[in-house]
Amino acid sequence: MEHISQTRNLFYQLRNKSHKPGPYFTRKCYHIYMYAMRMKRTINWTRRSILISEADNQTPQEKINYIAQYLDVRWTVKENLHTYAKHMLVFKNTGTHTIKDKSWKIYFHHIRIVEPLLEIVDDRYQHNILLGQSGLRISHVSGLLYYIFPDSVLFKPLKPSEELSIPVMSSHFQLSKTDTFPNWYVTGPNSSPQIIKSTEGEDLKFVSSFNHPNQWKRSKEDQHNPYTAKDRYNMSKNSFEDLGKTGEIIIPTPEEVHVSKKSVVFDTSEWIIMSSVDFPSEVQFLADKLGMKIAQKTDNDKFIQFTKGSPTFHKNIRENNDEAYELRVDAEARKISITAPTNHGAFNGLQSLLSLVDESVHSNTRSLQDVHIKDRPRFTYRGYMVDLSRNFHGKETIMELLDVMAMYKLNKLHLHLSDDDGWRIQIPEIPELTKLGSNRCHDENETTCLMPSLGSGPHKTSLGSGYYTVKDYQEILEYANRRHIQIIPEIDMPSHMRAALKSITLRQRNHKAEGDLYKMTDREDGNNYRTAQGFNDNSANPCRQGLYNFIDVVLRTLVSIHKDIQPLTLFHFGGDEVPARAMHDMKCSVKRNDIKQYFIERIVGNTKFKELSYAAWEDGLLNKDKSPHSLESLGVKARDLYAFVWTETNKALFKVANAGYKVVNCRGAYLYFDHPYEPDPEERGLYWATRYVNTKMVFGFDPFKGKKGYGSLDKPENIVGMQAQLWTELIRTKEQFDYMTYPRLQAMAERAWHRAEWETTGDKTEFERDWIKFANSLSYRELPKLDRMHVKYRLPPPGAIIKDGILHVASVFPGLPIEYSVNTGSQPHVWSRVKGGERITETIILRTLSPDGKRHSRESREEERTFIRLQVNHTSLEDFVQCSDHEI
Repeated sequence: MEHISQTRNLFYQLRNKSHKPGPYFTRKCYHIYMYAMRMKRTINWTRRSILISEADNQTPQEKINYIAQYLDVRWTVKENLHTYAKHMLVFKNTGTHTIKDKSWKIYFHHIRIVEPLLEIVDDRYQHNILLGQSGLRISHVSGLLYYIFPDSVLFKPLKPSEELSIPVMSSHFQLSKTDTFPNWYVTGPNSSPQIIKSTEGEDLKFVSSFNHPNQWKRSKEDQHNPYTAKDRYNMSKNSFEDLGKTGEIIIPTPEEVHVSKKSVVFDTSEWIIMSSVDFPSEVQFLADKLGMKIAQKTDNDKFIQFTKGSPTFHKNIRENNDEAYELRVDAEARKISITAPTNHGAFNGLQSLLSLVDESVHSNTRSLQDVHIKDRPRFTYRGYMVDLSRNFHGKETIMELLDVMAMYKLNKLHLHLSDDDGWRIQIPEIPELTKLGSNRCHDENETTCLMPSLGSGPHKTSLGSGYYTVKDYQEILEYANRRHIQIIPEIDMPSHMRAALKSITLRQRNHKAEGDLYKMTDREDGNNYRTAQGFNDNSANPCRQGLYNFIDVVLRTLVSIHKDIQPLTLFHFGGDEVPARAMHDMKCSVKRNDIKQYFIERIVGNTKFKELSYAAWEDGLLNKDKSPHSLESLGVKARDLYAFVWTETNKALFKVANAGYKVVNCRGAYLYFDHPYEPDPEERGLYWATRYVNTKMVFGFDPFKGKKGYGSLDKPENIVGMQAQLWTELIRTKEQFDYMTYPRLQAMAERAWHRAEWETTGDKTEFERDWIKFANSLSYRELPKLDRMHVKYRLPPPGAIIKDGILHVASVFPGLPIEYSVNTGSQPHVWSRVKGGERITETIILRTLSPDGKRHSRESREEERTFIRLQVNHTSLEDFVQCSDHEI
C-alpha cells in the first residue's frame, strides 16, 4: 500500500512540474500508477476473499458467537390502533464478517401472540411462517416463546454494516417498553446457545422509545397519555399540602387515638422491658429491635410492660378479635403498657410503639408523646401474594418483605409456588419437580429443564431458575412465624401445571416400574387448546387418579414441613383459567360440565388432611353459568372454603360471599401490583385489568363497593379480607420487586386494617383530607424507614409549572426533595434544590430525591420540540413533557 501511495504522488509531482510534460514521462508514470491501482484492487479483493474464507472456515460455535456479539437488534413499536400491534424488527451486522450461514435460530419471548402466528387452526399454532420479504421465517416453541430462522432459499447474506428490516405483527397491543423481553439468544447445530449482547440485561436499550400516541394508545378512543409535568402538578395541587410532619400518628390508622400535649423522654439505655410469662417472644422481639434490657421486676419507673387482657372500645362496630391491643404511653408516670388478649395482639401493639419511636434520631434518647391507643383490624385476612413461578426470588427478598409486612400489620403471605414457568418448592419424594421443573434453559427436549420464557435466556443461572429447599422454606416459616404472619402455599392446578407435568413425564421415563402412579394427562405431545399464556400442554385431567396421588404427596410434604414451625391450616390449590377446550377433550366418565366440581370435591373431601381449609381463585369455583358451586354440593362441612376474587368488578365478590364462601378481595383493577403506576410506556407493568394503578387509587379502594345491577351483598361478614398480588412476568430483579411493591403496599395495608368514614359517606373532601395526612406520613416517616432498610421503592415524578417566570412544583408525596438543573444537554448536570420562588428563564430538568438523598428519580429524554425534562426514578426509565412559554 505504501508503494502505491508513493507512485501516485510521483505521478502528480512529475505532471505538475513539467509545464510541457514530455510524452515519455507522463505516459510512463501513468502506466506505473494504473498498475499500482490494479494491484490495490487485487489486494482488496484478496483481503475480502480472506475475510469470506475466514467466515466460511468458522466453526459452528464461532458462527453463533459472532452473531451473539455483532448482531444489533432493534425493536420498534409502530402503532397499536387496530386489533393488533405493528412492529419493526431490525437486524444489523455490526461486525466485519458476512452472516451467510443458514442454520442459526434466534429465540425470543414476547408478551403477545406474534403475527402471523394468529393463523391458528384448532387452537394449534402454524409454524415456519415467512416474515414479509426478509427471507426469515418464524415459528412457535411453547408458551410465548418463538424463534426466527433464515429460509434456506430466500435469505440473503447479511454483510457488514447492512441492516435487515423485518415487519412483525402481534395480537392486541404493546403499550410499554417492558412488554419486550430481554436476553434474546442464538443457537444452531453443534453449538451452545449465546445471549445476543445487544438485548442483554435490564436496560432494554434495544427497544426504541415511544414518541407518538399511536405507540401508547390501544385505540383511537383511548384517552390515556403519558403525564406531563403540568398534568402531575394539576393532579397534585388539590391534595398537595405539605404539613411538614407526619399526618397520622401510626400507619395503618388506629381505631381510637387520644393524644395529649405531654411527652416523655424515652432513653433506651435507661428504660427496661419487663419480662412476661404470657408474651415472652414479643418481649424479646422488642428488646432486640430497640437494643433494650429485659428485667424480671423493677421498683422504678421507665419501663415497658406487656399485660394479657382485652381492650374495650367505645364503638361496637365489629366484634373484638385476637389481634386487638391497647397501647398506653403514660408521660407522667413514665411507663408504657401494651395490653392484648393474644401474642398476635401484643405484637401489633409493639409494632405501633415502634412506629411512634423516631428511628431517625441517631441516639438512645427520643421524645414520645403521651398517647392512648385502642386498636383492632378491620379484616382478619390482610395479605400479599408473590408469584415465584414466573420469576424466582430468593428467601432474602421474602424475609425483607416479611419485615415490611410486619411493620404495617399485614398477616398473610401467599406464596404462588408453581405455575407453567416453574416449580419452586422441594418435594423430596419427587425430586424431578426441582431437578427439571425449577430450571429454565435451552433444552428442546425438556429433559433437563423447561425451555426459556419471560426473557430468562438460555442458561440455568437466570432468575427463571431456582427453588426453595426444605431448609430454605422452613427458615421462611420461622421468620414469618416470629412476625405473626401466616404463610399460605399455593400449588396451582389442574391448569397452570406445565412445570409439574413435564417433571412427571421425566419421572415416568426414569421410574417405569411406577407405571401410571402420577400420570395426570391423556397425552404428552400437546392438545387442541391454547391458554392465554400460549400453552397447549399445561392442564391435568381431574379424572385421572394420578393427579390425586400427586396431590397427596405434595400435601403430605407441605404439612410435614410446616408441622413443627407453623402448622399448615390453609392450602391454596389455584383452580383458575382452566381452558374449556381442555375440559372438552379430556377422557372422563364425569359429564364435561361437572369436571370442575368433581375436582373440587376430590380436593376438599380428602379425609387424609382433615385439619386443612382450602382456597382457590374464584373462577375455579364457578360453574358453567358463572355461579358459585353450592358448598353443600361440594361436601364442605366443618372446614372453610376461601374464594380469592380477582375479576374486575365486585359482582362475583357478592355472589360468592352470599353463597357462603369466605371471600378475600383481590380485585385486579386496584390490587394487582404488576400493573404500572402511570399510563406511561416507560413504566413497568401489565395493563389488562386497568391501564394503571397508583398509590392513591389503592388508598381509595372500597372493598365493599359495587355498581348498580351487581345485586346486594347479603352476607358482608363473609368478606374476610383483602390481598394485593405481585405477579412476576415482568419482575426479574430485587429492584423491580421493590419498585412495584412499595409504596402501594402501605396504602393497601391502610385499607385492609382501617375503614375510613368517607367509605360510608362518599365524602370526597374527607377522602382528600385523609389522603393528605397519609401522603405526608409516607414522606416524613414511612419512606425514611424504607431508606434505612435499603428498600428501593418507587419515587413519584414531580409536577411543575412555570407561571410568570416562577417555578411552582408539587409532589404526590409532599415533603420529598425536588431538584432542578439547567438543561445544558451535557453531563453531569449541576443540580439545585427547589426551595420555592425560583425564577426560571431557561429550559430545565427536574428530579425527585429520596428522603435520605441517596437515590433520585429517572431522567427524561430529549425531544426535538421545546420541552422540560422530568427525572423521576432511579432506573433508566424515561418521561418526556412538552412545554409552552408558561408551563412545563
